[in-house]
Amino acid sequence: MILIEGTTEVAPSTKNEFQGGPPGHLQQLIPAMPPINVLWLIDHVCYDGSLHGGGRLFRNVVPRFSADRLRLTPCFLRATQTIRDVFADSPVPVRVLDKHKFDPTTLRALLRVIKEEKIDVMHLHCYGASTFGRVAGLISGVPTIVHDYDTEVYFPYPWYLWFADVALSPRTGGAIAASPMVRDFLIKKRRIEMGKIRTMFHAIPMEKYIPVPQNRVMAAKQSLGVHPNTRIVGTVTKLGPQRGNEHLLLAARDVLKAFPDALFLVMYKPTRFHRLPSRKYVEVSTVDGGPAAGLQTLASELGIQGKVRFVEWPENLDELVSACDFMVAPFLSERFSSVHLLEGMAMGKPAVATNIGELCEVVQDGVNGYLVPPGDAGELAGKILKLLTHPEELDRMSRNARQESQRYSVDAYARSLEGLYADLAAARRVSMRRFE
Repeated sequence: MILIEGTTEVAPSTKNEFQGGPPGHLQQLIPAMPPINVLWLIDHVCYDGSLHGGGRLFRNVVPRFSADRLRLTPCFLRATQTIRDVFADSPVPVRVLDKHKFDPTTLRALLRVIKEEKIDVMHLHCYGASTFGRVAGLISGVPTIVHDYDTEVYFPYPWYLWFADVALSPRTGGAIAASPMVRDFLIKKRRIEMGKIRTMFHAIPMEKYIPVPQNRVMAAKQSLGVHPNTRIVGTVTKLGPQRGNEHLLLAARDVLKAFPDALFLVMYKPTRFHRLPSRKYVEVSTVDGGPAAGLQTLASELGIQGKVRFVEWPENLDELVSACDFMVAPFLSERFSSVHLLEGMAMGKPAVATNIGELCEVVQDGVNGYLVPPGDAGELAGKILKLLTHPEELDRMSRNARQESQRYSVDAYARSLEGLYADLAAARRVSMRRFE
């Protein structure tokens, strides 16, 4: 449900009422503990036609919060009609304030929500929300959490935000960084103390990424036109600058010389825009054979076109990933997400990844995969070949990958957030009692 501020659609209360909790006869025996009222304030949840950051986190994590511990009020500063449609069936009613970046009435609207919903903690996603939200928190006494998903490399850090951060960072209750790169940005640019920052990568719905039955795996291999025993090296990616896909093809050429029966499977997501450093989105050309044409040409030049498949975001993605023996992430930039590697790990797929950013924290070298220097096609080929030729090593790493992925489940993420909210809410209540 979408609730638009300033219209008759706004209900007096938009707190989430989840099902669950102790049976009725036990509820009478357990002392009632008031749930924590949390306001999620998000700038916007979509940049290039797909959900990012707070939007994706909302869809995955919100249904996992405990009704006994938490009541959530989600609020978007602004939202396109497409986003309103996407969140129309949200299990928690979503408020849309319809406020632009410099709208001075945003603060008044937030203070009204805080009062109506008796908010205990504010979770603030991205620049605008973190500025208006922390000012509202300063006025109301509600502790705040700043949550960033990216850095100034792609989203310029404006001069006026610097002034806001200088003034508000000492009053910030906590912060969450979506990657090590973002963590450094929060410390160096946004001036938040390291001790207040938690690095929380992704929330993976484990039930969606369980191993696929063997008959569906065989059907996926058949759809690729390969023998059931063919060894498949997979990657899930976007096509664009710094993704490292060219280096993967160079590595594939070397691997296929020693292991000619392997297949390399590139599953790529349609990309409407590329984000380039110091520039806004650059539209992707769809002429001259489509977005994969350049890589297909390179594969032909390398003489491996028959051993590489390019599949544009298939409906049976899970089956195709299950058909792979392991996954590869050849990124050249630390800013790219490890989410698809984690989803593969949840399905028991080890990873060969470049030793940068969050990849080197998710992949433990020699345990659930291998790490290689970015841009080193020779080293990448060596590790791929090692997994192809050592099945016992592959089996061991597959078990470890599945186990390690549990750390990033949506349930683990939700419990961690609940703990953070509880700590800040408790500190606020102690502080309030001092002045009673």
